[in-house]
This record gives sequence, structure tokens and C-alpha cells, in this order.
Amino acid sequence: MKRRWLATTVCLALAAATRAGTDADAWTRLLAAVGLTRETCRFDVLDMAQYGGGDYRLAFFDAVHQDPLRIPFYARITRQGIAASGGKIAPLVTLAALRTGDGTRLDLLGDPLDAEVKESEKPDGLLAAVREVHRVAAKPMPEALVRRITVGASSLPTDVRITAALMLRAAARAWEWRKKALSGVSPAAMEALWSQITAYPADDPQDPAEDALLASVDRRRMLVGAELLAFALDHARSRLANRTGAERFTLDFETPLGEVRLRGAQDDAHGAGTACLLILDTGGNDTYRSGGATARMGHGISVVIDVAGNDRYIAEPTLDETSIASAPNRKALSRSPAFGCGVLGYGMVADLAGNDVYRAASNTQGSAAFGAGALADFGGDDIYDCHTAGQASALGGVGVLLDTDGKDAYRCFSYSQAYGSTAGCGMLADLGAGDDLYEANDKVIDFPSPQSAEHNVSMAQGAGYGRRADYTDGHSLAGGVGILMDAGGNNTFTCGVFGQGVGYWYGLGMLLTGPGKDSHTGQWYVQGASAHFAVGVLDDEGGDDTYTALMNMAQGAGHDFSVGFLTDRAGNDRYMAPNLSLGGGNANGLGFLWDRAGDDTYTIRPSITLGRASAPGGGIRERNLTIGLFLDTGGKDTYPGELPSAADGKLWTMGPADTSSRGAGLDTEAPETGEPR
Repeated sequence: MKRRWLATTVCLALAAATRAGTDADAWTRLLAAVGLTRETCRFDVLDMAQYGGGDYRLAFFDAVHQDPLRIPFYARITRQGIAASGGKIAPLVTLAALRTGDGTRLDLLGDPLDAEVKESEKPDGLLAAVREVHRVAAKPMPEALVRRITVGASSLPTDVRITAALMLRAAARAWEWRKKALSGVSPAAMEALWSQITAYPADDPQDPAEDALLASVDRRRMLVGAELLAFALDHARSRLANRTGAERFTLDFETPLGEVRLRGAQDDAHGAGTACLLILDTGGNDTYRSGGATARMGHGISVVIDVAGNDRYIAEPTLDETSIASAPNRKALSRSPAFGCGVLGYGMVADLAGNDVYRAASNTQGSAAFGAGALADFGGDDIYDCHTAGQASALGGVGVLLDTDGKDAYRCFSYSQAYGSTAGCGMLADLGAGDDLYEANDKVIDFPSPQSAEHNVSMAQGAGYGRRADYTDGHSLAGGVGILMDAGGNNTFTCGVFGQGVGYWYGLGMLLTGPGKDSHTGQWYVQGASAHFAVGVLDDEGGDDTYTALMNMAQGAGHDFSVGFLTDRAGNDRYMAPNLSLGGGNANGLGFLWDRAGDDTYTIRPSITLGRASAPGGGIRERNLTIGLFLDTGGKDTYPGELPSAADGKLWTMGPADTSSRGAGLDTEAPETGEPR
């Protein structure tokens, strides 16, 4: 009876495609082959609601999870939105905040800092800005400080004086928004968070310490302050980026919100232990042990602007000549925030030129916990190195890492390189055309995976991760959004388990790559894969790419009410795939592989792959779909001989199917096939 019903459904779908025209597009043909349409290729949300569960689900996640065929469209417009930032910090902070549902559009009616810019350009602008900092802190300004700034400001270059005044005014406004955001938060909850994130490991989604903060921090008000600081940094870059002066000067002073350091072209050393509100350094090869991060509890804002020089942002002397992976004491290294980390506040760094090194264990390089962190580097060949919770990582806030140029190396272990935890968005945008390296270390095993203890849990390179508690205390929390976009170059991506566009427990991970010969290597749950009510997306714009996955669930694979989607839009690509891959669905999961054009080679182990699905039996799940769809719409393609059903120019299905398992593949010459939205 089931087979008769399915046959009737397939015939009706094919008839509908025929009525629409003999040139029905490839997606319509593929879906019709298994009795589906664009409208029916999705989860039954009423049945799915009987399982799982996670508070703080994001609307951006729901949009693609509940209608998965819109994923190629969403991937494309997300890439376009990041590119449209034009290499500015504020648009990326705003975009990331909007992905969590907590963002605003402060520039909708014009420059939100117009008044602050005008006040800063006045002759006494710096002194007035320092007075504003004291006002919002409810602290009187000492007369000795008035005299110090009056004398010191006269020796500063005009552009430095104006920029410092603007940053301090923006910080004063941000401080007021932070105060509002934290007005309902208990000191005990803040202390618990601080203890959690500065311990090893840095971010443990099984730890319930953040529950109280998710309920009590006003994240929208917190992110207003973040956006104001980001707009101020864009103003600062516009004013300082092309300066040619080589003046040497020093003006340091204390404020109630932290120390201010204004330095010239000499080589400066900024030591650890000082809570700085603002460091503005115009040149020299400088060394930073701290700065641009909320250094301790109660220190809510820190900004670094470094205009020129080959600078070293290295948290501890033991790391001066040693990478994190080579440091024998890496698990004992300080986890104090550094270099673009905001914990219950704001930490931001803008480095405008030079070949720079950024190295710290954790809470670094565009990281946030109930606040906002940003690191923007605008030139040079740079090194980014961390252990965990870095390189665009966020919990209850926004973490942004922007690099606009150069040949860069990003190295981490786990929970990094565009990682979004609950109510967070981690966004890493490399807008240059250099050949970049993205490495989530899988050789030194510090975070052994439950899937394979011989590999690390990476949760990196576009990963969304939530707390699964249906088998512990029942208080599950939805994951956030992790988005990594690299605009071009021949890039290398390596990871262990969970990475390269991956989602777990209502989380969404996206890896978006541009033209270039990219190489992707991972183990399990990688390259557009997901598990347990999540979404993983890998979308490549072009180039002759290589995708290698060695263990399981990869390259467009979804498991347990999850969606995995890999789209490659152009190029002659090579896929080396394991079980459950290349459009593989498992246990009510949906898996999609779409290679749009090029002469491609598919090398696999015979398994649930190339458009196949394996459905569970029993219970409510029995009536819900498990889908695996494979589509190649252009080029002369090569398939494995041990699977003769898959071949160039053919349509194939799984064979006899029941009402829940649907699997099919189609190879056709239709490179102009549109997005199935």
C-alpha cells in the first residue's frame, strides 16, 4: 500500500513538472523523482516539536532550518552583505548583531556620531571629552588632570587629538548603554560567568553558569554601545589611515573608566595588568601584553588603535617565540581577555597596517561573552593564534574578526574561527585575495571528540553550537550563528570533528568561500554537515576545490532533524567522501549536495552517499522525512565504478522507497539552474 501511494505521488509530481513546461529546471526534476516539491522538502515542525527543544532559538536559524532549499540564497546574500561592508567595522558588527536578533541600524537616519564628531573637532575637544567620561562615571575631574590634558593636548598632532576625543566620547555613550544593559544583573551572576570563561576549557556549553545572564542581560542595549564604538573606529581609520607624520610623543592619564595612552612613532611596550580605556599609537613596532579587552571584572570598555608598524600582540612572554600548539603549558596559560574581547562590555582593536602577530590562549581576537569583541586588521601578512574561544567567537553577544588584506594564518584548537554559542554570532571576514591558512589543530589532542578520541572537537570555521541537555537536566539552550567568509585566494582549511560549516543543537554554521583553489580537510561532521536539530552550510563561489572528509557525515549531510548543505558554484572540483555524504540524510536529517558547474570527480566509499537516506523506525519519527539529494548541473563528471547507478548525465534514485526515506541524484547539463528558493 505504501509503495502504491508513493508511486502515485511521484507520478503526480512529474506530471506537475511537465505541465510547468518541458524545460523544468533541474531542482524540480530531482525533487519530483522522489515525490517532493519545493514546498514539501522540509521538516514537519509539529512532529519535530515532540523532540529536542532549546531556548533562545534565533530567527535566522529558523529561516533556513524550516525551509532548507532557501539555503543557497541565504548563503549568497550573507556573502554579499559581508562584502558590502567595504572593509568597515561597524557594518560587520551591525550585521552580526542582526543575525542574533539583537541588532539595530543606528545609521538608518544618518551618522549616529555626527554630534560627537563636531564636538571633538573643537580646539578644547579632548579636554571636553575627558570631562564627559568623568560625567558618565559620576566622578569629579581633578584639577591636576585638567592642567595635564590642557598642556599635553597642545603637543599632540591634530588628527590624534581629534581622534582621541571622538573615541572617548563614543566610549562615554557606550558606557551608558552598558550600564542600562546590566542594570538587572546580579554581581554573583557576573562573577560566575567570569570564573567560567577564564577557566580551562574556556567555553563549555554544558556549564549552566550563563543561564541567569541570558535572562537578565539586555543584549540589545549592550549591542547599541558596541555599534557606537565600531562607528567611532571607522571614523578613526578614515582620519588616521593615510597619515605620514612620524612624531614621537607620549601622553598618558587616568580616567574612571581606565587609563588613556596616546603614543607616537616610537617602539612602545604596553604591559599586562593595566586596565586601559584607550590606547592610540601612531607608529613603531609595538608590543602589547594586554589592551583592547575587558581586562577584569568591572572594566567595561577597552579600545586599541595602532596606526602603523609590525606589532606583536602576545599575552605572555612564554609565547613570544612559541605557538600555542607548541607551548607545553598551554592548558595553564592565562585565560584573561586580550586583544579584541568583550566580557560584559566591549573590547576592540583596530590595527591599520603592518605584519602583525596576535597570540593569546583564550577570550581573544574578536571574542565576546555578553558583550562585543572586535579585532580589525587592515593590511599585512598576519598570524592569529589561540587555543579556544577566539578568532570570532561569541556567547550572548557578538565577536567579529576582520582582515582586509594579506596572506594570513589563523590557528586555533576549538570553539574558534567563527563560532556562535547561545544568543551569539561569531563572524570572521577575510576580505583579501591572499592565500590564507585556517587550522583547527587536530594533531595535538586537547579536546578529544566523543565520535573519535583520536581527533579534537573543533567547532570551528563556521560553527553554531548549543547546549544539549535532554539527557541531563533538561535545560537545553539553542546554539548561535558562526559565519566565516573568505573572499578569495587559494585557501587551506583543516579541522578535526565538527567544522567547516557545521551546526549542533539548533546552531547554524556557515563557511562561505570565494574564487580560488581551496582545500578542505576534516574528519566527522564537516563541510556542510550537522547533527541534532541544526544547520551546517558550506558555500563556495568558484575555483578548482578539493573536499576531503575521512570518517563520517560530511559534504552535505544532515542527521536527526538537521540540515547539511554543500554548494559549489563553479570549478573543476574533487570530492573524497566517507559514509553519509554528498547529499546524505540520516534519522530524519536532510542532506544536500549541489555542484553547479565544472568537471568534477567523486571518490567515495560505497555507503549512504550521492543522494541516499537512511530513516529510523518507530514512533512519530516514522512518518517524517529523511532526505538525501545530490545534484550536479554542469561539466563532464567522474563517478566511482562500484556505484554504477551514478553516472554523468543520469538520474538515479535509491530504488524501492517508503513514505519517509527519499534519496536521489541527478547529473545534467544545466549550469544556469537557479537557486531552489
